[in-house]
Amino acid sequence: MTNSQLFRIGGLGLFVGAVVFVIHVVSRSLITAGVDPAVSAQEGPWVPINALSAVGAALVLLGLPAVYAWMAGPTGLPGLVGVTLIEVAWMFFGVFLSLYSELVLPWLADKAPSLVADSAPLPVGFVVAFIIGLVAWFVGAVRSTAPFIGGRVGPRWVGYVLPASALWVVVGDLAIAPSGPAKNLAINLLSNLGPVLLMVGVGHLGFRVWVEHAPPRL
Repeated sequence: MTNSQLFRIGGLGLFVGAVVFVIHVVSRSLITAGVDPAVSAQEGPWVPINALSAVGAALVLLGLPAVYAWMAGPTGLPGLVGVTLIEVAWMFFGVFLSLYSELVLPWLADKAPSLVADSAPLPVGFVVAFIIGLVAWFVGAVRSTAPFIGGRVGPRWVGYVLPASALWVVVGDLAIAPSGPAKNLAINLLSNLGPVLLMVGVGHLGFRVWVEHAPPRL
C-alpha cells in the first residue's frame, strides 16, 4: 500500500469520525434537554448514541497520525508534539468519556441515581484527569497551529479554531453549563461546543488529506 493510499484511508477515517462525533453531540443534547441525567441515561437512545460517540472518537484517534504524516514537512517537531498532545487529550475527552457514558452511566443511573445528578460532586480523580486532558488539548492545539496561522498550511482558520475549541470547553463547563445544561437545548449545545469546534477543525484536515492525499509543499 502506497503512502498516498495510507493518507487517504487515514483522512477518510478522521473525517467520518468527526462527522459521527458531531452527530452524537447534537443527538445527546436533544435527548438530555429538560431531562434529569438519571432518567436520560436509562432511556432507549442513550446507549446507541454513546456507542456512536465511541466509534467516532476512535476513528478520530486513529486518523490523526495520518494527518500529521501528511503535514509533517511544514509543521515539523512542534506539529508532532501538538498532535501527540491532542491524541492524549482525546483519549480522555473522546474515547474514555464515550465508553464511560455508554457502559457505566446507565448502571449508575439505575443503582445509584444520586451519583449522576446535576448536584452530585465530581470525583477528585475525574477532575484531575479533566484538567490534565484540557491542558494537553490546549497546548497541543497551540503547538499544531503555527503553520496554519503563518500560511504554510491552509486554511488559516484551522489555526484559530483548534485552540478556541479547548478554551470553549472551559467556557462551556464553567460559564454555560452551571446555568442549567439540562433545561434548554440551546444551552446544551453551547456547553458542548468545544468538542464540536475540534471536530470541525480536524475533520476538515481529514477531508483534505482524503481528497488531496499529496502532502502540502513547504
